Amino acid sequence: MRLTIRINASSQPTSRQASYAVLWVDTDEQLWSREAHQGIDLPQWGKVKHVEGAVALCAADGDEALCRLQGLSIDRVMGVAADAGQGTALLGSSSSDGAWHLQAVDRCATQSENRGFTVVR
Repeated sequence: MRLTIRINASSQPTSRQASYAVLWVDTDEQLWSREAHQGIDLPQWGKVKHVEGAVALCAADGDEALCRLQGLSIDRVMGVAADAGQGTALLGSSSSDGAWHLQAVDRCATQSENRGFTVVR
């Protein structure tokens, strides 16, 4: 299953453009990839970890959470409408708050055209 999630940073009065990131989360491979972004500094891809009450997005070569999607449970997403999931996003160690929103749920098993991830465990 693949989830499409948009993260919006909290509005900053000095910024004229909204900060956001659009991510794909592959629940089978436990990997995520950044598909679009502006102002939210995340690497191109990384690992997914389940932590108490949240999903942590980690770097490909590390276990420290770069972003925590509070209230997201991949196990519960199966029965949720695509536009029903939302919560707080904790961005990095700066304790910046943002918001995440589940934009799409692809429940079909698909083979990727190209294997774009090199898994480091």
